[in-house]
Amino acid sequence: MKAIHVKCPSCGATLAVPSEMLKGRVRCGRCKNKFALSAQPETVMENVVASWLTDEEEPAPTEEGSLRAEDLAGRESLLLAPEGSAPSEPQPQAQPEPAEKGDIRVVRIEPGVLFEFPASRLHNPELRSAFPRQCVSCQSQAHLKAHVVIYAGQMMEDSISLEDEHSAGTLVLSDQEVHGLSAQELLDRLPRVPNVPPPADLPMPYWVCDMCSGSGQVSGQIQVNRETGQGFCQLFIRNIHRGLEFMVRAGGEGAEGYDRLKEHVEQTTQHPWDDLPEVVQHRVQQWFQPEGEEQFVAYIPDRDHVRTEDGVAGVLISDRRLIYHTPRRHRQMSIEDSVELRTSTGGGKGSVSITTPQWSVRHVAVDRDGLTRMRRALSLSKFQAVWH
Repeated sequence: MKAIHVKCPSCGATLAVPSEMLKGRVRCGRCKNKFALSAQPETVMENVVASWLTDEEEPAPTEEGSLRAEDLAGRESLLLAPEGSAPSEPQPQAQPEPAEKGDIRVVRIEPGVLFEFPASRLHNPELRSAFPRQCVSCQSQAHLKAHVVIYAGQMMEDSISLEDEHSAGTLVLSDQEVHGLSAQELLDRLPRVPNVPPPADLPMPYWVCDMCSGSGQVSGQIQVNRETGQGFCQLFIRNIHRGLEFMVRAGGEGAEGYDRLKEHVEQTTQHPWDDLPEVVQHRVQQWFQPEGEEQFVAYIPDRDHVRTEDGVAGVLISDRRLIYHTPRRHRQMSIEDSVELRTSTGGGKGSVSITTPQWSVRHVAVDRDGLTRMRRALSLSKFQAVWH
């Protein structure tokens, strides 16, 4: 097997590597320094000794002192022996590159969470698919668009404006385009990112619903040596709850900063109001203002109105009131009053009727998620609710 000589940048030892493996990362057999194989070849020679970076027993060398080609099949990493060492001289066992769990770490928490990991991790489809398929802002799992993280030369506040810089619209896939795609199919479907150094050009999707803006929610930075391919990435996720979910899916449980982030998330109550898309918050504020220390608990949209009108009509539950609102009607009741609710299904939609001592509503169109949130909110707020 042909091999190419390279020098260890740390100790200067001349090392030999099979020519087809020049794009990997290796660890020097003498000083244990890790580096990318990108040096220019000095000479080509036959029959060199190379030991694999695994915990398995090393294959025995042939009579010529080299490994057979079939011994090398399927391997990925090399422990390079310094030139001149005897084939029979045992080389120290080396460990593989850091496991996925250990090479992503938390740099800081609040505002948002900032992660750091080797740029080489972007070659891993599992990392690039680690954003949970829900809106990074409001947790919605429907009506989602796939946006692509832009790893710029410096951390930017607004990833959406960066997308506009790189030919608007080409780095976003609509809900219809991503529906039913697996994680790998999605990565294959998304375009590469223009004008950024590899491997940051590989697409990494995050999700935004049609009611939210992704502006400022996700930002990326990359610093990489174009010659060696070595470098690091930083990824900012504004919502710390989404950040924790990302770290878990990226294999970061137990990594540096994981316990600190998990504890911080557990101590930080995610207020239900923050889960509403910003446009819905603005609409609801037109007809709901908390009284004193009143706390918002849930908003359930009336599905007789289209989704793009969420916030215009529906049921709002606080820890003190239940409010039914449409552009033409506004009714409310106190938690001290009893309320009767009747559910029915038909025509592919759910319906709830609401009866209080002062007023009643015969029909509010709700989906399954809305009905679940209504039941939970009434229970949490301890309303005297009777369901039929």
